[in-house]
Amino acid sequence: MNRRHSSGGESACRLLAWCGLLAAGVSAAAADGPLPAAADPVRDFVPVQNRFPPAEAGIPLAGELVQIDPVNRRGALRPDGMHETFAGHFPLHWFALLPYGEVWYHGARAELRDVPLGTHLHGRFLLPPAGEEETIPSLPENLRPHARPELRYDHAVLLEDDFTFYARRKRAWRVESVDLDKEKIELTPVGEPATDGITTPYRFDFDRITRVWQGRSLVDADAVEPGMVVQVNLGWSQGWGQREWSVIDIWLDDESRQAATAAQRLRHLRHQRQRWVPARIDAVEPEDYGGGTVSLTFFDVDPQLLGELHDSRDKGFGVAVSENTLRTWYHRGDKKIGDVLRWEASPEPPTGSSGIRVTLQFAELLDGYRPGRIVRVKADPWKFVTMPPEERYLSREDLEKSSRMVLP
Repeated sequence: MNRRHSSGGESACRLLAWCGLLAAGVSAAAADGPLPAAADPVRDFVPVQNRFPPAEAGIPLAGELVQIDPVNRRGALRPDGMHETFAGHFPLHWFALLPYGEVWYHGARAELRDVPLGTHLHGRFLLPPAGEEETIPSLPENLRPHARPELRYDHAVLLEDDFTFYARRKRAWRVESVDLDKEKIELTPVGEPATDGITTPYRFDFDRITRVWQGRSLVDADAVEPGMVVQVNLGWSQGWGQREWSVIDIWLDDESRQAATAAQRLRHLRHQRQRWVPARIDAVEPEDYGGGTVSLTFFDVDPQLLGELHDSRDKGFGVAVSENTLRTWYHRGDKKIGDVLRWEASPEPPTGSSGIRVTLQFAELLDGYRPGRIVRVKADPWKFVTMPPEERYLSREDLEKSSRMVLP
């Protein structure tokens, strides 16, 4: 099954995303202990350089975003149901985004930096690729007794907010009651039948601090009335229950939801045009005098970006060497221009892939043009932008330092 998201006319498909493994009551185990004896080839798929993962690889898990390293695309969730477990000593779920890992916010693609801390997210997490087992370090000794097996799955292929999670499944919420004095709102899921996420009526924290969107404006909480069909984003609740949330944003009509999606999509398009579209090198054929051909596959990105690349293919593409974090070295100057020899499209691309493969002819190959390596590709119309120094690799020491996340 090919996982595709619906945005701007894209096709959609389902991706299971909920923390069922948490609810299953798995026993505690050390984070760096052996894998479960009954390993599942899909669930326990280990990412490799030359293959995109199966659609249902890894495990679903949800929680609040509480830490981020936006430059290296890493962070931590506080998993659902863990607010009081172990008297506050439950380890956070630290993660690194895979190179083709996607973040969605307000129904559009996003960067990790776009998502406010405290936002409730749904995700799918895979085991670490070979050689990257220590990207997320082992837990401190005092927390290891509290660790659970799902902590092993620390490389994210997908993160999405509640807005995206429910809208993509053609689900929404009907307002049953609002009590601003008691700071509560009761919502009932409506739309397509579902087995993931919240499937029954639920009471959330709701007060005048909640952002209420109607049309293109913020309105007062009094505008929320029973009978409305809404979308929400959830966040931390002041209660101590294991599954309590606050409504941090609520969208009352289609116009407000469409405006939120459009604004986020434009923000992401600008980000990608400045930093260029990520891709993975599939094959390299060196030729005499330092040149050669390079075949690469674009990751699953906004179709408009692929369209802009396609329309400018006669002028060639700039290709800069990147790393698994998607950081480049000096992509404005440290790049080569390749002539497009072939543009091939696959109708059923796997998870993480756009299905677009191009073959480029270079007069000179960079050392980083190697099979399995990550690159970023520029269409001719996009402006050359010099990235801030903290986003670039400035030395081999920078690269080494970024290979391992530093936990608080």
